Amino acid sequence: MKNLIKLFAFIAFLGLVIFPTYGFASSNSGPKASGEGVGAISGWSVSEIKYQWSDDSSLISGVSFDLDGAAGTVSVKLNSSSMAYTNCTNTNGYHWQCDFLAGISLVSLDELRVIAVGD
Repeated sequence: MKNLIKLFAFIAFLGLVIFPTYGFASSNSGPKASGEGVGAISGWSVSEIKYQWSDDSSLISGVSFDLDGAAGTVSVKLNSSSMAYTNCTNTNGYHWQCDFLAGISLVSLDELRVIAVGD
């Protein structure tokens, strides 16, 4: 009987130690976040935007622009329904050139979306 009481006391002691620790760890997990949202993002300003025409006047062969700060990687897309981004090349300082090898149809242009990632 003494062994049973000791076992019960030991189990109760473990419960008192483990339960608060588990509860504390669970409360520190932070908010769960997923999906897409909208909010202000600090970043670069884009200026001096210039489109280059291809030999076929209905196509754009490239776009160049300046950022107001250094970036490591820059990509653009010109059509809001497209999922494809084109990588750009830093040509000098904050100036970037993006070339579209197949050309982009002028009638499909509806945005200039620039994604820049710092160094």
